[in-house]
Amino acid sequence: MKKSLLLSLILLSGVLLTACGKDEEQNVEENVQPTENFIENSVEDQQVAEVYDCATTIQRYLDGSDKNGQWEAVKEWDNITVDYIGRLEDGTVFDTSIESVAKACGVYAAERNYNQWLSFQAWAGQMIKWFDNGVMGMKVGQTKTVQFWPEEWYGEYDESLIVTSPTSEVWDMSYFNEWDTVYVWMGYPAKILKITDTEVTFDMNSELAGKSLIFDITVKSIN
Repeated sequence: MKKSLLLSLILLSGVLLTACGKDEEQNVEENVQPTENFIENSVEDQQVAEVYDCATTIQRYLDGSDKNGQWEAVKEWDNITVDYIGRLEDGTVFDTSIESVAKACGVYAAERNYNQWLSFQAWAGQMIKWFDNGVMGMKVGQTKTVQFWPEEWYGEYDESLIVTSPTSEVWDMSYFNEWDTVYVWMGYPAKILKITDTEVTFDMNSELAGKSLIFDITVKSIN
């Protein structure tokens, strides 16, 4: 039933699909500055003229952070702002609000304002409950590392979310390549696994499905 429903949604949403393969790769290449070419611009980094790789940059950030905090602790319904590094168990960074880490780890986006921290109301349903659990009791200035298992975030990898459809019933595949990410059904992302003359196979799993996620979280303010 799940596979049939997904296939129907793909077929019905062909006109809404947007490619982000070739163009996205080009934009990423334009936005990402190689580690060896950048000099960090934040106040604390202006004193450092050396260049650091991803793992070293993260470690320097964690070594310089406060593990205890200084002021009031986060409680339910507080409006808080946080900085964060999101990484996998192998050290791959998939997202961060810290500019120096983003540049060193190849996830820098020029259009993003790294002076804006992540803001949300604790325990108000704006974040998944596991993230809310992680920040509860943290103090302003404190940095804590928390790990989330697959079932707590994107779930386990689901083979039933691999869907094959006749090419003729979807769209003109000449615009796409294998491993391109496309968006179907209200912007839901899917990766193209295989294209033949007659069929195209999609993977509807999140790229982070089945993976444990590690977040280094720093509470910047509580309002």
